[in-house]
Amino acid sequence: MYKYQKALIITPIAIVILMIPIVLFLTGTFGTTIGYIALNLVYWLVFCIPCIAYVVKKSGFNIQQFYTTNNLNNKKCNLIYNLLAFLPVIATGFIVFIPIIGVAPLMTFFIAALYALINGSIEELFWRGLYSQFFDKIGWAYIFPTILFSLWHIAIALAKGMIWHGGILTLVMGAAFMGVLWGFIAFKTKNIRYTTIAHILTNFFAFSGMIYDNWFV
Repeated sequence: MYKYQKALIITPIAIVILMIPIVLFLTGTFGTTIGYIALNLVYWLVFCIPCIAYVVKKSGFNIQQFYTTNNLNNKKCNLIYNLLAFLPVIATGFIVFIPIIGVAPLMTFFIAALYALINGSIEELFWRGLYSQFFDKIGWAYIFPTILFSLWHIAIALAKGMIWHGGILTLVMGAAFMGVLWGFIAFKTKNIRYTTIAHILTNFFAFSGMIYDNWFV
């Protein structure tokens, strides 16, 4: 096993274990707005981005290949997978986004769009792109990151003072469903173009509701 593959095993475990006390401290000390922003900055800048940069550099892999490579020759199957990636977008749009369109301040959607673009891009590259490209066996390429991705959302769910649409269980189970779906698509296609787009849109809808409930109400 290469060193960069070991980094892909250690980093998500560290995220799951260390982010719980970090989330509790930041949201407990600085509140739901500053605390939530701070915990995401730690998540992105301390864990995800350094690991992505390290793995890409050590492997010599061109980052564009995460979005252009396609492991499927069957166009029909490829189309089905790409369409399935957008199921969470539809669900989140109807359940969370549509009910707040007429009541949430415009600033809610600007902030949500920025958050979604950053988080969706980083998470798909980290949790799906790296594993589907640098591991061949389904256990490491799909099952391991999917489980850890789901567990990481427990830390988010424990943020002090935060209100989650549908409750904590809905947040974690929703993340688990998206991890299972997007992870499977990335594993089969070796491509994260459409899962990234779907992730960004889903995050935009979900973050709009979260920001409105916690920062503007």
